[in-house]
Amino acid sequence: MSSEQFSAVAFIRGFCIKILITPFLLLGLNLAALAQITVTFPSSRAVFQRDNANQATLYIGGYFEELLDQVEARVVPRVSGQGTATAWTTIQNSPTGGQFYGTLTVAGGWYTLEVRGIFNGTTVSSGSVDRVGIGEVFVVAGQSNATGGDGLPNGPSATDDRVSSIDFQNINPNNGTPVSYSGTMLPCPNFVHLDAAVKTAPFGNYAWCWGVFGDLVAQRLNVPVLIFNAGWSGTGMINWQQSIDPNAVSVSAFGYTYPAGMPFGNLRLALNNYIAQQGYRAVLWHHGELDNYSENSRSGYRNSLRAVINSSRTLSGKSNLAWVVARASRFNVGGNSRNWQPVIDGQNDVIGLNGSDPALQLAQVYAGPATDPLEGPGVRTPDNIHFTGNGLTLLAEAWNSSLTTDFFSNSTPYPAMPPPAPVVVCGPGSNQLTFQAPGGGQYRWLPEYDCNQVLSGNQTYAASTGRYRLQIVDNNQNRVFSPLLNVPTSTSAQVSITGNTSVSRGSTLSLYALPTNGCRFQWTGPSSFSTDLQSFALVDVTPSLAGTYSVSATNVYGCQVTANANVQVFSEISSAASGDWNVPSTWTCGCVPTAYTDVTVNAGHTVTIGGSPVRARSLLLQSGMIQFLSGGSLLMSQ
Repeated sequence: MSSEQFSAVAFIRGFCIKILITPFLLLGLNLAALAQITVTFPSSRAVFQRDNANQATLYIGGYFEELLDQVEARVVPRVSGQGTATAWTTIQNSPTGGQFYGTLTVAGGWYTLEVRGIFNGTTVSSGSVDRVGIGEVFVVAGQSNATGGDGLPNGPSATDDRVSSIDFQNINPNNGTPVSYSGTMLPCPNFVHLDAAVKTAPFGNYAWCWGVFGDLVAQRLNVPVLIFNAGWSGTGMINWQQSIDPNAVSVSAFGYTYPAGMPFGNLRLALNNYIAQQGYRAVLWHHGELDNYSENSRSGYRNSLRAVINSSRTLSGKSNLAWVVARASRFNVGGNSRNWQPVIDGQNDVIGLNGSDPALQLAQVYAGPATDPLEGPGVRTPDNIHFTGNGLTLLAEAWNSSLTTDFFSNSTPYPAMPPPAPVVVCGPGSNQLTFQAPGGGQYRWLPEYDCNQVLSGNQTYAASTGRYRLQIVDNNQNRVFSPLLNVPTSTSAQVSITGNTSVSRGSTLSLYALPTNGCRFQWTGPSSFSTDLQSFALVDVTPSLAGTYSVSATNVYGCQVTANANVQVFSEISSAASGDWNVPSTWTCGCVPTAYTDVTVNAGHTVTIGGSPVRARSLLLQSGMIQFLSGGSLLMSQ
């Protein structure tokens, strides 16, 4: 249609809203009333491994309920000096399916993450996550001096807000016994501050020395710290090596039979699950005391440790996985506290302190603290084996000191694996969305609160009202979760048309698309009319504009619906009853005459004109009457 034929006024583009709007409200929509954008990834207290340039890619995802042109994000340090703020940055343009996903490059620090939705250059929604970290992620492994337990006194909580873990221990809640590797069911991750009683997942007993250690590292490096613990008290090196086979059953030097695939299985669980999602700096290995008791040889300890380290790398797909190995062997044998040099030599061989022979040394293995000299009253328990009291603080300080500047410069950190971002399409039901996972790996569609209830293993999943997450498992059994995926109560688009569908020639045609959740609109009509506005007005209409007008409304979930309106344009108008000339109900068309209409006043009808002039193309009185009031007049166009 040419610009001479119509002029569109009262332009309104679509907003997704949850109430029915009248035409009078369309021009004054209060954006503050719109739903908030919901950030579901990352969750509060999540810490992601930084690279050696002090940066990481922060993956951000969630869902929204109103039309957005783009999603922006920024991070703001929670405490001045504890990070570097970013500017608002677009992380996704034209998000679809009611879900958003993007990335932001962030420097090491402890942040509030802020996200906002933009429509037509205006912020229409916002959301945030209170604590998100870019910093250092560690996995502890070894035996009792790595994890405590067995009635040993605990160490203190972390005091720095930036030290976190996941509160879970891989114990059967029904009988209190450890679980086999294949029988483990990890809950959905929930990050917490590393308080004294926190069970540092997947098998840590409590904070032990790691709360103090986390404080020291956070304050020294000025970044947050995330700590997991796979240690198991009373384990010998042979138990770790034998349980690399997930079906193998190993027996300790004291006769305890470990569940199949344990203790190594807990380290594998940490690497394949928590570390895959968060990234990783190093395994902190504190072990060797029981191999003093069993009098393991230098080569025996060395070969088993090499097998465990190599398997951790192979099974996680991380060939340069860094390890920091403590030199530890002190044990009480026959009532005497002693060191065992063959264990220390085996540890030093793998670290490379006894030369660079590749048959001995492994790359990316670093020297941890030498803990045997840490002894005495108040440092260890009376048997002079386990640390206690101030000894836990000394142990934490020794670990912190061993992680030198050279270590952080030369070790290879692994970044977090990207969470999957499913594609979203409408339906098939009125309360459903269909999610399609990216290609590759095994698919596990899960409900929001149960990360072990697999709803489907297909690449595509049609989900009804609720919240879900996708877990993808790669060939190394590394597992990563998507942001939560939201399916609202209704996904159907709804639209109706209101306006003056009966108009006189030369007047203005105004039509409005009234949605409950429609967002984007496309109108078509006679004479090749089209517009993507939510409402429009055509002035000086002619009969060529009469006919069917259709509007297609698409909501934020990609669902579409169409409504039609039949428009009549009248060149001849007759009275329907006595009444005011300017009142639509006076006329059979339900519209008011213009200078382009021929008017007939039917018998028995009196039409009143008052206050201001009116116009008509012609007037025929069929025994009807025109009554003029003060100021009223009728102007004829012919």
